[in-house]
Amino acid sequence: MKKISIFSTLLAGVVAFSACTPEIEPALPPVSYEPVDPAQVAINITADQYAQAIDLNNYEGDSIAAFTIDLSATPALSEGTTLEYTLAMAATEDMASAQTLPVTVEGNIAKVAVADLNAKIQTIFGKRPQPDTFYSRLGAMVKDAEGRNFELISNVIAATATPIATPIESAYYLIGDVNGWDFTAAATMPFSHSGKDVYEDPIFTILITVDGEKYWKVAPQSAIDSGKWDTVLGNTEADGSASTTGNLADNASAAGAMKFPEAGNYKVTLNMEAYTYTVEVMPDVIEYFVVGDFSGWSQTNGQRLYSVAGAPAQGWLVLDGKGGNGWKISTQEDWYGTNYGAGEAAAAEAASMLLSTDGGADNITQYAGFSYEVLFDATNLTLTILRTADSWGLVGSFNEWGGSADIPMTLSTEDGMDYLVATATWDAGVEFKVRANSDWAINYGDAGAGNGTVAADGANLKIEEAGEYEVRYYFCAQEPYLTVTKR
Repeated sequence: MKKISIFSTLLAGVVAFSACTPEIEPALPPVSYEPVDPAQVAINITADQYAQAIDLNNYEGDSIAAFTIDLSATPALSEGTTLEYTLAMAATEDMASAQTLPVTVEGNIAKVAVADLNAKIQTIFGKRPQPDTFYSRLGAMVKDAEGRNFELISNVIAATATPIATPIESAYYLIGDVNGWDFTAAATMPFSHSGKDVYEDPIFTILITVDGEKYWKVAPQSAIDSGKWDTVLGNTEADGSASTTGNLADNASAAGAMKFPEAGNYKVTLNMEAYTYTVEVMPDVIEYFVVGDFSGWSQTNGQRLYSVAGAPAQGWLVLDGKGGNGWKISTQEDWYGTNYGAGEAAAAEAASMLLSTDGGADNITQYAGFSYEVLFDATNLTLTILRTADSWGLVGSFNEWGGSADIPMTLSTEDGMDYLVATATWDAGVEFKVRANSDWAINYGDAGAGNGTVAADGANLKIEEAGEYEVRYYFCAQEPYLTVTKR
């Protein structure tokens, strides 16, 4: 029987194929013959262009001659033998969690496409344009004319490459009619960002209210610092475009300004990886439902937070010491809207935490106290604790304004609205307020609107007739208010 070496087959120009599994595994099941001695099965690879650090941003050509293949240590096999190649790539030399990418063999040179290598580097290390050291291992599935199938696996070699990336700056600002097209004024109108690495999270957002038609562009931090217009970003469609989506380009590319077509509240979102923008018209008020163990997991019995003109929602939540048992924020009075749960792990009583809208997100369990004033930013998925209160009560002339104990208030609910409540028997002329922690740092009194609404450090409320009264503090209404009802 005529024999040829695998090396001869390789020189014939066999084209490799990529595997679809993350690690090199035999592509075919074992067959009933004596396998080739593993000691004889070997591929040796030596770095070619992989021997030097490669910056893909400056690389000329579509493919890289990565390494040289030496099959001299392999056994001779029958004529008709074919090889299917896979190239594994990983962040560590032990090839843990390896990714596979296509490889083409020409003669004894293995080549990888620049686009494929760039994509795998970004998958493994992220999109930041910095040198990354990775490890490669070549595998070949051998299929010979006698029906035998086995795998050859090479040694591991290291290489370093910098991925292609669109530069993403640390901050962006809205500049336009709303601030006189002035860089100094624009510096007071930054887009919000999560604070993560900008190559991991390239999304920037801003909420803005305008009183009429306004033209605008996007100024990166470099433009704010230099005062130069070349890097200011506009749209590629037309000057004065009112489109709700578009592509960004810099002024050096003659980009046009975007336009808010009329008065209203707008949310602008930038995707700086894709260099795109979207514009959304925001409602005047968005109502969020806060539900958890404290409410029996019922939106009907839950509490509320309100976002006004697209701004983050701010208000008090009274979790009644049950927050550690779990709670979430939702956009509807059921579970069919967007639901916000815990994102990345946060410490107990953390000053702030990231949230997640993933359907499998855990409940928020970090806050086990009685009540919290929170800032909920649905755009950047953050929850910030502004103040805490371990108790609420009534204080007034009846107890010499704190000379003795305040009348405690407890959490209750009725008609789908939670409130704090207390009862007291008072003489005519008694004046009182609501406060937290038996201290004046957090206190609420009459806002002066004549409708029961309260304001921080507001005026005293007065009892006109002697009797027993029930006082309710609707802390989670859009405009918190008190009701005073004589029994």
